[in-house]
Order: sequence, then structure tokens, then C-alpha cells
Amino acid sequence: MSSLAVPSTPLSPPQDGPQLEAGLRQMQVPADIACRQALLQFMQLLQKWNAAYNLTAAVDTDTLLHRHVFDSLSLLPHLAGRHVIDVGSGAGLPGIPLAIACPDREFLLLDANAKKTRFIQQCIIEIGLQNASVHRQRVEEYVPPQGFDTVVSRALAPADTLLAWVDPLLDRGRVLLMLGQGGLPELPGGYRLQGVYPAGVPGAGTGRQIAVLEKGS
Repeated sequence: MSSLAVPSTPLSPPQDGPQLEAGLRQMQVPADIACRQALLQFMQLLQKWNAAYNLTAAVDTDTLLHRHVFDSLSLLPHLAGRHVIDVGSGAGLPGIPLAIACPDREFLLLDANAKKTRFIQQCIIEIGLQNASVHRQRVEEYVPPQGFDTVVSRALAPADTLLAWVDPLLDRGRVLLMLGQGGLPELPGGYRLQGVYPAGVPGAGTGRQIAVLEKGS
């Protein structure tokens, strides 16, 4: 996969270490110095490349930290198994923060946008992630070489549409849906609702929830 042309603006030095560390502690996310530095590096890369390539809505550092990084990491307690796919990863969310925090799991980040998948690949290279890979394809057309244990997604599509798309990706396992104000649709056959949990994201209010769906016996 080819790399994007490097924007001329250099990375700014980390300014958010204490705020990041405090938020991780509040969320009870274990993170050593290397993990925190990698998360900060991802934030800096996203801000730098977003200015040139419009990868996501323009965000200031505080919004990026709370609404993207912490929001992604709120999925950590609900991951199951070793193999995780991030469907519609966009600018690497939630896949990159999760891969940084979970070196013992393998993450595939799937997106149909070439510009965004090239950015994800650049992040994987620059951060040095050994447990993450990226694939460019529409989810409804993707045929995995093996099933996944957990499917994650952030607002790619309405829940009923998303479940239809991701159903072929796992024989049995878990789907994590990040919910805003809308509720869950009627679940298709073979799925059960394991629970709905508050995301507990520092500084993001109380409306965000995580629905944990189980497929199979």
C-alpha cells in the first residue's frame, strides 16, 4: 500500500500527557509510558495529516482526546478473543487506540476509503504497531480468511444495517455497537443482547453507551 505524501508541518511536541494520564486512570485503563507515548503520537499524526487530507471533522486537541481516543478505549472491557476487526475504521478509530492498548490482540482495520486506509497504514508504520493491519474494501464485500472474535464499529451505519453487514465476519463471537441517542433495533436470529453499558468517557457526558451483542451459543 502506497504512502501519503508527508505534510510539511512537523509534529508538535506532546502537550497532553498529564490530561491523557488522568483520563486513563479515571477509566481504569492500564497504560505504561510506551502506551501513553504511542497514543499521543497517534493524536499528533491525526491532527497533522487531517490538516492536509481532511480525514475527519476538524478537532482541537481536547475534543480529539475525549471524543475519539477515550471514546475508543471505552470498548476495552468488552473485547473478547484474540482477533478483532474494526469495521469502517475511518481515521483509525477505534482500531488504532485499541491496538496500542492491547498488544496481545490482533486488529484488522477495514475501510473503503483509500486516503484513510493509507493514513492508517502510515500510523501503523510510524507508531510501530506489530498487532494491527489495514485492508481497503467495503464491509459488505469483504470475505475474511477466518472469522473474528469481536467486531467493533463507531457509527458506520444504523445498527440493523451494520449487523447485516458484519454477520458473515464471525461464526460466533461478539459485536460491540457504540450507541448515541438511538436505541437498538430488533436483533436478527442468532444474536442476543449481553448488555448495554455506559461508555464512561471522561468529559463526554452521559449519553454514550456500548451495546454488547453475542452471536452463537
